[in-house]
Amino acid sequence: MKAICLKIVVFLLFFGNLFAQNAGSNIELTGDSENRVPSTITVYGISTVLAQPDTIQMTISLSKTEKTTQLAQQEVSRMVRRALAILKENDVADNNITTTSLRFRPEYEYRLSRRVLTGQKAEQTITFSVDGITTNDEKISKIIDSLVQIAGLELNRINYSLKNNSEYYFQSREFAFLNALEKATQYAELSRLKIKHVLSISEENIQQYSPMGSRVAVLGRSSAEADDSTILPIGELEITTRILVVFLLH
Repeated sequence: MKAICLKIVVFLLFFGNLFAQNAGSNIELTGDSENRVPSTITVYGISTVLAQPDTIQMTISLSKTEKTTQLAQQEVSRMVRRALAILKENDVADNNITTTSLRFRPEYEYRLSRRVLTGQKAEQTITFSVDGITTNDEKISKIIDSLVQIAGLELNRINYSLKNNSEYYFQSREFAFLNALEKATQYAELSRLKIKHVLSISEENIQQYSPMGSRVAVLGRSSAEADDSTILPIGELEITTRILVVFLLH
């Protein structure tokens, strides 16, 4: 009788340990499923905000070729003084004017397949900006009309900008994020998932496009008018934001 009871106890202990081992394996499998890689979605958000520029920046160059470098420099200096006087007459502030890049180089021309020295060239660059062009758009036209009277002057570049652009950049970033959120929400719904929260945001670039770039329009008025005038269509600035957003789904 005792032998039978002993066998029953051993039997129960053996199968009890086996059951406990199997139960432990099930718990580990459950833990692995909880640690699976989370679902994410990565989308671009792009937004463009239009703004009316209120500041214009121009770069002009003045050059002259003479027999000697000294004579060329003297002529260019005279041209620069005249250009600065025109800017002063039109109330361009001194701190908005920069005189830079004084260069000298020999000038040649080809005669009968030979390069012949014709003189020395001096060139100087002036950059200036004019504020408040939205309220006085004729001011910059008047300045250009006066500057182009100087022989040897070139209008190299015109850029438009905003003196205070923080509000427009804020709007551009906000709309770019909303654009990314809209696309991510649509993809999540198509996948029968929902957006939980944002994992990361990367701002790739913010670009500002000038409405004219380097173009200068000098157009004649109608024949009924006595004079010609420089016409500068201002247009609008384009401020574009492009971001990359990673959303966590559940």
